[in-house]
Amino acid sequence: MAQLTLSLPDSLIDQAGHMGRATHRDAPAVLADALEMMWPAWEDMLSSDPFPPVTLLSDAEVLELADLKMDAVQNRRLGELQSRGKTSGLKPAEQFELLALIHLYQIGQVRKSEGLAEAVRRGLREPLPS
Repeated sequence: MAQLTLSLPDSLIDQAGHMGRATHRDAPAVLADALEMMWPAWEDMLSSDPFPPVTLLSDAEVLELADLKMDAVQNRRLGELQSRGKTSGLKPAEQFELLALIHLYQIGQVRKSEGLAEAVRRGLREPLPS
């Protein structure tokens, strides 16, 4: 994962810190997840499709997409929130975080399925048995 230094308004840092305390995470992780969640929406404002069509990707990129997995930290947090939501309920900040992580997961699964389909179409992978 690459690191980047940003200058952000104090109010945004304070809000991220508040959400981080409510979700037992640090402000940079909260901000990174929020940015990752919102990026497709921002790109969508600039184009009709924020993700390049799989047909335009190289074979290596298609295979990488076909093997796509959610970030391990995000996946672990998703599981924690789902489990806690079933047993003891979630605070509003945790509910928001859960929705954001579910959205990231869904986007990843759609892209992964596109990559798998394209890999099979190109003969890079065998079709799954029916």
